[in-house]
Amino acid sequence: MIDTLCDTFDGKGVAVACVYCDFHAYKSQSATAALAALLKQLVAGVGPIPEEIKEAFERAQGKLDGRTLRLKEIQTMLIKSVSSWQRAFICIDALDEFPTKHRPELWDSLQHILRECSNVRLFITGRPYIREEVKKYFPGYPHLSPIKPTEQDIHEYVAMRLEKGPRSDEMDLVLEADILRIIAEKVSGAYVKPVHS
Repeated sequence: MIDTLCDTFDGKGVAVACVYCDFHAYKSQSATAALAALLKQLVAGVGPIPEEIKEAFERAQGKLDGRTLRLKEIQTMLIKSVSSWQRAFICIDALDEFPTKHRPELWDSLQHILRECSNVRLFITGRPYIREEVKKYFPGYPHLSPIKPTEQDIHEYVAMRLEKGPRSDEMDLVLEADILRIIAEKVSGAYVKPVHS
């Protein structure tokens, strides 16, 4: 999705910023860290960094207590930097892996940004249960589309992981074929169960 957005709008006054949530990094993930990552990407594409944003970073660096920018400050700068673009896409991938305790703060920040910036489009991916949170924070607003991996997608991903694994040189073709077949069957079965109404 991100590649498609970048290819489609490259050089047309459109920014694409993304954050990937990873449950392995749950200790370092927060609403502040996520918005700071988005801000960094948006500011990097603007050209000269707006003076207001530069000054805020310099003030934060000059603090004796070593305090970094707070969520509200980052949110304000994010809104300011988004206004430099004709349109901005914010993509948050695997939101279900973002720590549950920090999600309300992230949702509130995203709501505020969307209220302030009519040029922002938000894309979120996550497991199906995230849909209820999206509906709660953005009632009547989002277009929800289920995305399911095909067996080919699963096969290609597992093959790539096996090839780049620490013991790839020990893998024989029979074992590799068995792993690919079994994982593809298990995963696709979890995603492609028929729904009865």
